[in-house]
Amino acid sequence: MKVVAMLVSIQNILEGNQFRAIKLAIILTILALYITAQPVQAEQSKSDIWTCPMHPHYIADEMGTCPICGMDLVKRASVTKTDKTPDTPADQAPLITIEPQIIQNMGVRTEKAKHSHFGRQIKSFGIIKENERLSSELSARVEGWIEKLNITAVGDEVKPDDILYELFSPELLVSQRDYLTARRQGMKARDNITRRLTSFGVQQKALSLLDKTNEVQQNLPFFSERTGTISELNVTKGSYVKRGMTIAKIQDYSSLWIIAKVPEIDLPFITLQSKAEVSFPNHSAQKLSATVDYIYPDIDPKTRTGQVRVLVENKSGSLRPGMYVDILFETNKKHRLSIPSEAILRDKDGDRVIISLGKGGFRSRKITTGLVSASKTEVISGMSAGEDVVVSAQFLIDSESSFKEAFRKLEPIQKPLSLLKPSKTQLAMLDHLVDAALYIHETLTTDKTITGEYLTPALSAIPQLQSNYENTKLAPILISAEKALKSAQAANTKLKLQAALKALTSSLLPWITNGAPEHYTKNNIKIFTDKPSAANWLQLISSPMQRPKNPYGSAAALPFSFSIKSMIESPAPHADEKRLIKKDQTKHLEQIPSHQHH
Repeated sequence: MKVVAMLVSIQNILEGNQFRAIKLAIILTILALYITAQPVQAEQSKSDIWTCPMHPHYIADEMGTCPICGMDLVKRASVTKTDKTPDTPADQAPLITIEPQIIQNMGVRTEKAKHSHFGRQIKSFGIIKENERLSSELSARVEGWIEKLNITAVGDEVKPDDILYELFSPELLVSQRDYLTARRQGMKARDNITRRLTSFGVQQKALSLLDKTNEVQQNLPFFSERTGTISELNVTKGSYVKRGMTIAKIQDYSSLWIIAKVPEIDLPFITLQSKAEVSFPNHSAQKLSATVDYIYPDIDPKTRTGQVRVLVENKSGSLRPGMYVDILFETNKKHRLSIPSEAILRDKDGDRVIISLGKGGFRSRKITTGLVSASKTEVISGMSAGEDVVVSAQFLIDSESSFKEAFRKLEPIQKPLSLLKPSKTQLAMLDHLVDAALYIHETLTTDKTITGEYLTPALSAIPQLQSNYENTKLAPILISAEKALKSAQAANTKLKLQAALKALTSSLLPWITNGAPEHYTKNNIKIFTDKPSAANWLQLISSPMQRPKNPYGSAAALPFSFSIKSMIESPAPHADEKRLIKKDQTKHLEQIPSHQHH
């Protein structure tokens, strides 16, 4: 019945020969709008949200009083539910949508959850000491005098087969004569005297010298058997040495020991061959890799710490015994799902992270964490590899200590145009607004008189669109567009019509450039600017030879350029969808008979 009444009213309005050419088109357009709107209305149901002005975290489904302060609740927003959009599960935080430019201004940075090879970390400290396995002590095994001394001070470097000193000893002279005599008597006698010389500390290289020269050496040389540094020297040239006296000590500093103090509670996690990272707070920023060489069996009863001996390489010679070092042990290393530790937000309910869902969407999620290693934290449950987690500026998204309160406050943020995905019917309604701007432009550039009824399809589409997009950035566009269309209907002068066109175009520009730029670009909708007044207009340019017509005067028309941002943010339409868009656009342009399509 409503449809019949509407058609009768339009029929009465359009009586007269001058309207016969457009009567049928207007009737069919309004009928199509009414019919296509019915399923949308049937699918949707609205429920109001009530909240307390003083306690916005309290939410109610009906009007009443706040249980905290007793104030009357006020309506905050209307939530539209459709059969195709399921409610958010009770155990899942609500989705937060933030405009792309706001995300950039906030400095939001994300990283992917990924598997990393790490384990439990234990921090300790220690002192560098000589590696006792690389120490050598030169002791006298026979009495005598140091006749020649090649090592003269502590710090002298020695290499294998270097002559350290030459010793004059009567016992060695007698033993050398016996050795040379035994050589002529046979192998058995020679072996006996060789054992005696060896017990006096005579080295194989000295015996080879006797074999070669076949002469007794007045001063018998003693050689270095390793590379190292003289760390202790107890004789000088001419010194008399007794049996058992320490002549010198040779220390190899190519590798060193670190004696680390480890708390008793952490000792069970450290094993032999465990890896450690050594740093030098008083020396340099250099970090070295080391290996656990020995775990001492006792515990200091006063400090409740145990000692761990760590082997560290010192090829460069920059490390010195006595230096203080920091040690980081890493045990039980294996592949673990991890995220940056800075991404984790902690409250009384546990650990949470902000998940980036793409296209400006964020959601809080509770996770279970495990081991912490440097800048990484293990995720036991709550996330999967490859998910994006916010690692900076998440405190701006989660601005309150309570996540639920924070996200409720973010809910009223209007959804940006670039994230809107209108249905085919809704896009057709929006195209009516563009058609109206094209019609007004054509009226001004051909000196025709505006026919207000031609703007009725656009005005009729606005209420339905407002009900669908009241919590989005499209809502204020529809309000200002409706005001401009009504001004155009009431315009009785060219100047007022130009003002209405300027206001309508200004209202639609955000939707055309940010909402569906690819749709309008593909359908040859161009934007131009009048240079003197900076007023914009829309024009259908379907041929490169077609020139823009300035509805505001005779000044030059400047092309209005914009970036098709939505083409990057969302996938391109399917080929079938492109054909439907083009067909739908052409259909709605043809509904205005006075339009000139090229």
